[in-house]
Amino acid sequence: MLNLINDNKGFLSLIDSLLSIFLILMVLVSFNMVMDMETPSLSRESHQLKTSQDIMEIMSSKIDGRDYSILERISYTLSSNNNSISSRRDVKKLLDEFFASYFNGAYNYKDYHYSFIEINQLNGEVLSSNGDFNDYDEVSVSIRNYGNYSYKLYIFKE
Repeated sequence: MLNLINDNKGFLSLIDSLLSIFLILMVLVSFNMVMDMETPSLSRESHQLKTSQDIMEIMSSKIDGRDYSILERISYTLSSNNNSISSRRDVKKLLDEFFASYFNGAYNYKDYHYSFIEINQLNGEVLSSNGDFNDYDEVSVSIRNYGNYSYKLYIFKE
């Protein structure tokens, strides 16, 4: 057998260097594999939440100082007519026009559906909707209050 203790030909040195090169290559390959792994983006997962919050914020904001927000107009229409059926129809028409501009218009929300509900005065009556949120797993909700009215906007994607 070989006399490894008195190795004058550098056999142990060669094995040691090959082993260290192999370990360095393994570290580089594993680092490269870790860097290529795809990690889910948190912004992609919360896009639906941001969408419902953004739309509800637009509904509660005034365009300029002279106009009323959508929520102010809805609340005024309902309260001035004592939540009558005709006032609910007027509110539905106003909401349908508003949501059509976002969900069917130039914005990139064509795959989304919505349901807009008043939960305080009308006991959860749907004022405007283009789908049933009970059929979907991922539903985003945003809530705004105006006067005695509390509104919920459900956003869900196909």
